[in-house]
Amino acid sequence: GETGIGLDVVRQAGSSTIAISEGVRAAVAELNASLAEGTRIVVTSDEAAFINGSLHEVELTLILAIVIVVAVIYAFLMNARATLIPTLTIPIALIGVVAGIYLVGFSVNIITLLALVLATGMVVDDAIIVLENIIRQRDRGMSVKAAAVIGTREVFFAVVSTTATLAAVFIPISFLPGVAGGLFREFGFVLAISVTLSAFIALTLCPMLAAAML
Repeated sequence: GETGIGLDVVRQAGSSTIAISEGVRAAVAELNASLAEGTRIVVTSDEAAFINGSLHEVELTLILAIVIVVAVIYAFLMNARATLIPTLTIPIALIGVVAGIYLVGFSVNIITLLALVLATGMVVDDAIIVLENIIRQRDRGMSVKAAAVIGTREVFFAVVSTTATLAAVFIPISFLPGVAGGLFREFGFVLAISVTLSAFIALTLCPMLAAAML
């Protein structure tokens, strides 16, 4: 029932909705302090509220995914030291994925965060394969360093072929045409870089940690 003027602030491509929202709200508070009595500026709609809520939910899901992955690994290995090895690969791989996102110019958004959630379970797969084979060699009576070398060597091509297969599935998603390509380009890239990093970490860091900790 009040006379008003509507003003729509439109986001430019490549800019952050959340940063714009914060800037607009700061400007509104500043302008309201100097407006004549009876006139005010009110934010009636803000897309950043939905985005912030979605990002918060994805962050909680990411934390929960890490906890569940670690619990499942421990349930099968029943060894705290052995569980710690693939667990350490999770943050290292995810940090590497975030670095990859930054290097190619993608932003941290709902799509890339959802891909990170999915990647959380994938980045430990190769590490678990390598670790299990190292433990098997250790149980046969090998020294821990010999088990780390031979155990990793035995599954080297299995890990590489698995990674290549997964990357071959995810990379084409990034080249889909039209709207689908726009939505899934970042999703496919994040998953492809995560499985590639997981293989590299599983074949380098995992046996090194096994040789030192088992």
